[in-house]
Amino acid sequence: MNLLTIRTVLLASILCVSTASAQSLFDKYSRNDKVTSVVISESMFKLFAKMQVIVDDPDAQAFMELAKEITSLRVLTTSNELIASSIKEDAFEYASSRQLTELMVVRDEDSQVYFYAESSRDEHIRELLMLVTELKNVNLNGRKFETVLLSITGDLDLEKISLLASKMNLPEELGELNRRGDY
Repeated sequence: MNLLTIRTVLLASILCVSTASAQSLFDKYSRNDKVTSVVISESMFKLFAKMQVIVDDPDAQAFMELAKEITSLRVLTTSNELIASSIKEDAFEYASSRQLTELMVVRDEDSQVYFYAESSRDEHIRELLMLVTELKNVNLNGRKFETVLLSITGDLDLEKISLLASKMNLPEELGELNRRGDY
């Protein structure tokens, strides 16, 4: 094999391993009865983007534009303290192994929120990982949550991510990321 072929095979292997690790982090917990798992695939976001909806609302239009750039959105939630601890440990290990940049940490009496990102180009990011732990007094449809892990991948503009956060009622700290500028 020539040098170019070897390099191509190595690069392809690295890309497959890094993609598989994000998926395996979520796959590990997705079939657990004590974990709620939500996965929205690239195909679904492309379907959103292809909708021929005439929208007068600029925020809705921006959401449709963002949908074109997202390749996946994964969410895990649990109220089980043991599983929550394991998710937290695995998320920190994942962020470290992928060398994700810590964007922001918010700690208060009700929760701890961690944001990590994999940088891309032009102030865009490839992955945004958000971990919310030690949630207190969070109740959704009668269920309490201890931990939430969220991963959004694609060619992401943080300003548009803050719009997505407001439209999907995600934690308000997500909307603060575009003001940081240290990624």
